[in-house]
Amino acid sequence: MQRLINPIVLLLLCICGSACAQQAPLDLVDQVIIGQFRDHSAELLCLNEPLSLPIIKAAVIARLPQAQASNAEAIAKVVYTLYPCPFSPYRKELRPAATQDIEGVWLFPETSQKLRFGPKPSDLTSRRFQPVKCEAVAFYPNGEIRNAQITGASPCLFASAKDMDISRNNPRVASWTVQADGRLAISRTDVQNHVEEWEVFSVVTPFDVHGIHFDVGDLVQYLRRERGNDFNAATMFRHLQRLH
Repeated sequence: MQRLINPIVLLLLCICGSACAQQAPLDLVDQVIIGQFRDHSAELLCLNEPLSLPIIKAAVIARLPQAQASNAEAIAKVVYTLYPCPFSPYRKELRPAATQDIEGVWLFPETSQKLRFGPKPSDLTSRRFQPVKCEAVAFYPNGEIRNAQITGASPCLFASAKDMDISRNNPRVASWTVQADGRLAISRTDVQNHVEEWEVFSVVTPFDVHGIHFDVGDLVQYLRRERGNDFNAATMFRHLQRLH
């Protein structure tokens, strides 16, 4: 994955350099795009095809309210929104998930775990999270959410939805609700002032990215907000396959 990212960033910088030499100085939108990809490529920002600066800029401006065109923070937020790792969710194969799409028991399989963080996760991320073999996430209809991970060399134990039943013997501490446009918010009673929001999409047409197949009905989730992150930067990714 990283072999793809670095040449794209260099391409952006080269395009900018030649443009600067022949045309007017780069405006604020150009500067923010270049700066964010320079500093956070393969960590928080990923491109999966060689897009030029004008193409990226046009996409950013189309989503940026005109009143915020001179606000560097607002521009950066749009950049993070459009180009998260491991790939952009703004593609024809995906649509924002509704509550009925999300309800159920899901598996984040071992084969997709390589996509959990960007190709170059930060040192802080590496220290906070140990490698996960697989993860089960249950979104029950009453707003109850359960989560279980298998780490290390242990085999993945989640083969059906019933395998998550045992987790419900523990006290319930987390709840989920779906807001507008597939935004999923998690609240917790065991963590004071907990902040956790995911952007969730449902697969409507099969596709493949980074050697991983995404089938119709699968979910893709981007952790867009947590304490200290108000930029809509995706700091974690999940690929969820429904368990029956």
